[in-house]
Amino acid sequence: MSTLNIGNCSNNGGDGSNNSGRGGGGGGGGPCGACKFLRRKCEPRCVFAPYFDPEQGAAHFAAVHKVFGASNISKLLGQIPVQKRLDTVVTICYEAQARLRDPIYGCVAHIFALQQQVC
Repeated sequence: MSTLNIGNCSNNGGDGSNNSGRGGGGGGGGPCGACKFLRRKCEPRCVFAPYFDPEQGAAHFAAVHKVFGASNISKLLGQIPVQKRLDTVVTICYEAQARLRDPIYGCVAHIFALQQQVC
């Protein structure tokens, strides 16, 4: 399965299942990027495994964890339907990275910049 790179956030597939065979107990692989960052064992039902790959996922998850916290994101993803989780993770990654770049305005700073180009 190919890895998507949308908004500097790596995601595998996005169907909510971990069929990459690399993390989340999906075969002989190591932990997903989130579990690698958190230094914990990646369980077979890991909610992060389908969205944070072992190679680049730890770096992307670091931003998400710093801004929102792993527990909050885990709870949020548990409430989102599986088919909408990929979009949710991409959005969360984008917002976390924007908030780290601009702690005051976050992604709104980018919206303001785009509005200035139009007006």
